[in-house]
Amino acid sequence: MYDIIIIGAGPTGLTAAIYAARRMMKTLVISKNIGGQMVWASEIANYPGVKTIGAIELVQNMSQQVKDFGVGIKIDEVKKIDKNTDGSFKIDGKKQSYLTKTIVLAMGLAPKQLGLARENQLVGKGISYCANCDGPLFKGKPVAVVGGGNAALDAAEVLSKIASQVYLIYHKPKFKGFESLVAWVEARKNIIIMLASDVVEIIGEQKLERLKIENKIDRTVKEIKVDGFFIEIGHMPKTEWLADLVERDGKGQINADLSAKTSQAGVFAAGDVTPGEFKQIIIGCGQGAVAALSAYKYLQEKK
Repeated sequence: MYDIIIIGAGPTGLTAAIYAARRMMKTLVISKNIGGQMVWASEIANYPGVKTIGAIELVQNMSQQVKDFGVGIKIDEVKKIDKNTDGSFKIDGKKQSYLTKTIVLAMGLAPKQLGLARENQLVGKGISYCANCDGPLFKGKPVAVVGGGNAALDAAEVLSKIASQVYLIYHKPKFKGFESLVAWVEARKNIIIMLASDVVEIIGEQKLERLKIENKIDRTVKEIKVDGFFIEIGHMPKTEWLADLVERDGKGQINADLSAKTSQAGVFAAGDVTPGEFKQIIIGCGQGAVAALSAYKYLQEKK
């Protein structure tokens, strides 16, 4: 029986683990991976006290700090949570089950999909949702990025240093990312910008071969040959499996108050999986700390 189990090992979950461990709570982190969305960035330049740091390095620093506090990180996927009659919880993962007195939900968000035929079939065979993870696989090869926000712009800039050519495709006539990132992308000679354009078909059987692109203004259609396709169109919570446990909003985000309390006593939520206009690493870290401290306070009050 754990005092607290944290579901998610992004910056929010890892910070929660640090704060829980400092309160001498028996703590476990369960996650499908370590780092969450943070690993999809290249460099991070807005973390207080650190001028710039590689995303992977920051993930490693955080996870090592958690381990140094004696906290275990279990790679598993949670499928179900049940509340026991004594107020504790049973968490069923793919690999095993766990018992805990409190829970912090910090799963972050999952990448949105285009919903095109062959998209799921070719994931890992040319299609990726993580330029930082898979970009090196396409050294010297042509790739495409779809999206117009900061994530897509950052992915295109990173890939321009690896790939022979980068097609940056966005369905609107103007990017919505930071002006500084737009300037970086526009300055790269091997980035071909395709605005007001949609990816309408993915072509390839055993691996990605080509993309069919339609211009929304003149309705012309062209095919581009690419070895890699990076989908950067945003993220969404995957919380349907929690519908009977906690209240969610219309977007599927878990409702939590300023103390990270959810509608279920003993269950707390923090980070990108909760409502909030701004999804940033530092905000997630702060909310993770609040969630862990609130869980500690909850257990003290129960005693």
